Amino acid sequence: MVYDLDTLHPPAAWRRLAVPLESASDALVRLDERLARAEPVLADGVRARAHLFDAQAALHLDGELVALEDLVLHEAAMDVRRPTLALGRAVAVLADRRRLAAAAPGWAFSAAGWSLLAGPEPEAPEPEDEEDRYELAEAADPAFAAIDRLLLRTSRTLARVEAGGPASHPAPGDPVAGCPVTTWRRVLDDTRDLPAVLAAAVALDAWLVLDPAPRQGHRGPLAAAALLRSRGKAQAHLPALSLGLRESRARWSRALPLADRLVALLGVVETSARAAGRDLDRLTLARTVMLRACAAKRRTSRLPQLVDLFVATPLVTVASAARALAVTPQAVEGMLAELGSARPRELTERRRYRAWGIV
Repeated sequence: MVYDLDTLHPPAAWRRLAVPLESASDALVRLDERLARAEPVLADGVRARAHLFDAQAALHLDGELVALEDLVLHEAAMDVRRPTLALGRAVAVLADRRRLAAAAPGWAFSAAGWSLLAGPEPEAPEPEDEEDRYELAEAADPAFAAIDRLLLRTSRTLARVEAGGPASHPAPGDPVAGCPVTTWRRVLDDTRDLPAVLAAAVALDAWLVLDPAPRQGHRGPLAAAALLRSRGKAQAHLPALSLGLRESRARWSRALPLADRLVALLGVVETSARAAGRDLDRLTLARTVMLRACAAKRRTSRLPQLVDLFVATPLVTVASAARALAVTPQAVEGMLAELGSARPRELTERRRYRAWGIV
């Protein structure tokens, strides 16, 4: 497979990217700065919900619908409906995203990170020449055969280095050279001199075109988000690019020219940043409204802590609030009653084992 950035060579193509690139960069940096300056409970709440929104959007892009409430309740082991395969996939997407967000910014492009994003790098098929075949046949024990194969690959790598070629990429005639994973990694290497947001757009576009991890399409937006984080454009959060792909007005299509595709994906970055900014506004307003119910309470009241628990986590139950606040379940029930109409929406719609959340 081939992915050629040289099609952007005409100056007009680069001029088309200038305004969308500036808008996307401004929106992303503005959001990151807002999260860095926001109260920790609000920033944590935005990040926790972004994981959920992005996982739901990733499944939606694959043609599967997962209700946000079902995903939240499943995580708390409080399902109100029988879990589906789509819900299981959403949980797996959520786990991948949280793992990337919890790791160091550069971890996504380490050996372990590569394995998470695109799987292990493929190995070249066994050599066909008679000498190599004879050497492998000498090892009757499978363990020795594996050692022989490792030695053969090592000798080929050394031969490429001595010939002046790169050690980490296949030689031009190597069958691995045309595989989607290797091609995508080369495209990623070619973006090192580009601005961070444009590099992320190119990486995501190449992923969508090459499809290096079939049936794992959510990992492309995750890889682009991890690239933005590793390049310092999103230090306070992991962008929700699957959400941006779903919500953006500009639609990406493989049939479009490269410049048009990149304009659409820059719009995706901007859309995701603006969506997270609106979520921060929503949580800030909800917290302000709930804190008004605490105005006349004593200083020792745990009600403000319950409010912050609602903001920081997408779902709260009586049991989880009792553990977090070190009070009895009866005390939590009383505080919920004190919130009155400011109390968040009840998600389970049942009389027992109820849960509330801002989602």
